[in-house]
Order: sequence, then structure tokens, then C-alpha cells
Amino acid sequence: MRLTPYLLLPTVALIAQAPAGADLAQRFNAELPVVTQLLKDLKAPDALARVQGIVPAERPAFNGAGPKEIGQSLDNMAGLISLYRLSANVTSENGLWEKAVEIQECRLRDAKATLSDLEKAQAPIAAQWKQVAQDATDYTAKNTARQQELTAALKAVQDEVAAVNANQKKLDKKEMAELQARVTKFPQEQAELDQINAALPVHKQNLANAPKVAKMLGDNRKEVETMIKTAEEALEKARKAVADQKDEITRFNTEQVLKRVKIVGNRNWVDAVLRNAENITKLGGPQQQVAFLNRLLFLDPTNQGAQKAVDNLKAGKEPFPKEAKPAKKAAAKKK
Repeated sequence: MRLTPYLLLPTVALIAQAPAGADLAQRFNAELPVVTQLLKDLKAPDALARVQGIVPAERPAFNGAGPKEIGQSLDNMAGLISLYRLSANVTSENGLWEKAVEIQECRLRDAKATLSDLEKAQAPIAAQWKQVAQDATDYTAKNTARQQELTAALKAVQDEVAAVNANQKKLDKKEMAELQARVTKFPQEQAELDQINAALPVHKQNLANAPKVAKMLGDNRKEVETMIKTAEEALEKARKAVADQKDEITRFNTEQVLKRVKIVGNRNWVDAVLRNAENITKLGGPQQQVAFLNRLLFLDPTNQGAQKAVDNLKAGKEPFPKEAKPAKKAAAKKK
């Protein structure tokens, strides 16, 4: 839950309000269990078809009208980042690693653009609250003592007037004139005290709220910076996976050429991987195994061995079941 905005004084003009975007966090929460189940059921193509339409074609407009709207925009952005992550994961499980890299690039691009929007939206709020805090500091320093002074002076006038009216105190002509002058100033001083009494609590509250607002703005920035960092890490990991595999295939093919073996695209490498069943079975459960086999099929779409392994896993079997040896024929009995 986000902090409510602490605005006790009129706000300065902020960035114009942008149209509210779709609730992408809600969209992610609705899609995640469905897509996750499809992947568990080894229906990666169906999962891919489902996620292809869940990421907006354009990043929703950032609403910087105020702290509340900024928080809503950040929640929406968190939903978008989650949709990117889900889409990249499903794309990768279908063997489309290069496409997953592109999705991660979009994720990082939009996270960085959000930080730029956030800085523009929060700059006037930060400036406003800096001025609010300074005004509150100045007003409190100036009027706290004045409040005590006026309170004491007005009470003294009231007490003296009450004493004179009750014949408890006798004043000479000069003293009476002085009291009359103080009574004449009473309404003006009372009005000043009333104004201070009304304004001072507001300024004190603003002093208390200013660091809370600063923390809220700082937390917002940290949230987006974390989005950027995780997006950078995910992109780097995705790029490394593609590059490492490309290098491995290149090295393998180079060795094969030196052995005078004819190279047919990626087929030689894929066949070599499939010849050792442990390359697949060591990956974990059926979902992880199918995901890697899908990558092999992307590299060599007509590879029957990889397709057969996928079909076996979908049928609930081992990817490379051992074929039963034919039974030995019984020896013919001598007559």
C-alpha cells in the first residue's frame, strides 16, 4: 500500500493528468495461473499463443498529476514489467531465445522511460515540499514566541479589566489611559493570536510530513531503479545464453570440419546433443526438458529425434525410453 499524499497547503501546478492506462497488474494476475498451468501441461505453444496478446503495443501513459496518480502509474508499470517477464519466459520455453532477448530489451527500455517520466512528475512535488518545509520552519521560528507573548499580554489585559470592574483594583488617570490603550489594541492582538493559533499547527504538521513525502518520493525512485536493474540482469542473462550456445555450436562445427565431416546447419550439433540422453534428462522435470528440446527443434526444425523426445514427454513417458530387447527363441526339443 502506498502512502497517502501529505498536502495540507495548496499544491503547485504539476504535470497535466494523462489518461489512465489499463490495469496491467490485474491482467498479469489473471494470466499467470493459466499460462503456468499450460507450461506444466507441456503445452508451450498454447502458452505462447496466449501471452502474445497480453503485452500492450505501447507503454501506457504515465500519469504524473499528483502522488496518488504517480503511485497508480508505478503499480501499472510493475504489472507491465511482470507481463514482459512472463512473455519472455514463455517465448524462451518455446525455444525462441532470440525473440526472448527482444522482449527483455523492450522491458528495459520501458523501465528506463518510466524513470524519466517519474523524475519529471516528482520534480515539482519535491520543489513544492522543499518550499513548504522552509516556510514552515520560518513561520514556526518567528511565531512560537509571539504566540506566547500575545497569550500572556491578552490574559493580563483581561485580568486587569476584570479587577477594575470588580473594584478590586484602583487606577489613577495615567494608569487608566494606559489600560484603555491596551484594551483598544486588544481586538487586533486577539485577531493576530487567532491567526497564529490556526496556522501554527498546520506548519508544524507540514514539518512532520515533509520527510515522509521525501521518503515516498525516494521509495518511488528506488522502485523503478530496481525494475531497471532486474531488467538489465534478465537481458544480460538472455543474451549470454544465446551467445554461449552460438559459440558452442561454432566450436563443435569447426572441430567437425577439421575431421572432414560435412556440416548441415545446426543439425550436427543437435544430433550430438541428442546422442547423450543425459543432456536432456539432467535438466530436471518434463517442463524443463521440453523447453530445451524446443530449442533444439528451433535450431533444427526437422530433427526427428528431438520431436520424438517431445512427443514421449507429452505422452507421460521418458524422453528416450529404452526399447525392450526381443525375447530369445526357445531351443527346439530333440525328438
